[in-house]
Amino acid sequence: MLPVDESGEQADSYWMSKKNAVILVIVAAVILILSYCFLKPNHSADVFPADMPPAEGVPAGDTNPTPPPADNETSPVQADEAGFLPTKMEDPERFAMLQKSFKDLGACLAVQTGPFGQNDDINFESLNTVVAPDLGEVVTQQEKWSTTDIKTNAGEIRRIFIENTNDPDMPVARVLKYYSLIPTGGQKELPLAREQSLNPSDTLIASLESDGQLVSKSIARTVLYQNGDDLNVVERNGKIYSFTLSHEGKTFNCTGVDSSKTLKCVCK
Repeated sequence: MLPVDESGEQADSYWMSKKNAVILVIVAAVILILSYCFLKPNHSADVFPADMPPAEGVPAGDTNPTPPPADNETSPVQADEAGFLPTKMEDPERFAMLQKSFKDLGACLAVQTGPFGQNDDINFESLNTVVAPDLGEVVTQQEKWSTTDIKTNAGEIRRIFIENTNDPDMPVARVLKYYSLIPTGGQKELPLAREQSLNPSDTLIASLESDGQLVSKSIARTVLYQNGDDLNVVERNGKIYSFTLSHEGKTFNCTGVDSSKTLKCVCK
């Protein structure tokens, strides 16, 4: 048995160690709380895209279609000139390729497809007729993004890219980015002030569009059908450029739809 003074010293050491342990636990808890407060994800930052999807038009994913590449050989056109041309008369090869692609779509997804005739062009209305028999009526549509390509007097192709958040709880409804498209397929972002990039005004957008002649305009939409399936569509100058449809675990994707030279479809 320890002497009284040694026992008291041992007891003091014991309580001192216990007190230090409690202090360490409290400090650790405070550090964890502060770490959570300062390092937790900032969801408001989700509205800022790290960069625009590549200008090459390569799909980044089934639900994230990318804009078409810039067509440097296309003469500037007015928006109302992107009208209807019968597919068979315009490009018989493309008409035949589209008919085969729609037959492949039905086989891939095991769905019934509607007609696509020689006087139908590949716009949303005709595509909807093809895919609607088993999908039902359109329930909602949401515009994901839009691009406007202009050609300046100096011959430079510029792209005005607007992404919509489609989230009523977010303070930013749309984000604007401005690019110079390089003939080799690259892109260079042109600087904009923060107040111009976030929730840009229609006046600002119109001002950027007036810097050159309109070359093309593209819009990406997500269409929800009655059966619950989503159709992701990119339209260029009023015609389908790409689309992706998923049904019961399988996906059918087509890109370059507006030309027989670029049309390619994949079932996966």
